[in-house]
Amino acid sequence: MTKPGKIELPLASYTDIAELAELAERHAACTLPYVNWTHRAHLALALFYLKQLSLDEAIAKIRNNIKAYNLKCGDGKGYHETITVLFMNKIHNYLQQDHKFLAIENELAELVNTCTVEWLYNYYSKERLWSDQARHNWLDPDLKALDF
Repeated sequence: MTKPGKIELPLASYTDIAELAELAERHAACTLPYVNWTHRAHLALALFYLKQLSLDEAIAKIRNNIKAYNLKCGDGKGYHETITVLFMNKIHNYLQQDHKFLAIENELAELVNTCTVEWLYNYYSKERLWSDQARHNWLDPDLKALDF
């Protein structure tokens, strides 16, 4: 799912940990072109941090880096706390399953297919999810409890 105006990097296959590390480095240094900061790139970055850090450390790191990156790119209001924390928890849960034989590119493909806006609406009403409160703070789901 790439938003209009967003473009996947031509060579962004994210097939191994080195490519994920390069993405993380470019994102943290704010040298990744904003047009390439796609949903898939978000998930690849989350996957990288969760393979390296504890859940709490990964959430803190991605939160800080996305906020700094977005601010540097002129999108100071683009960060969404509830969505970030929910996806990080979903990916963390996914990594706890037995995926040790899957290649990173296959893990990422599964996550791209699973971690969608439509999936979010299983748990959140649109009003709650897109509220200012949800953008700035974690909000529990209002449609059904988390089941992972």
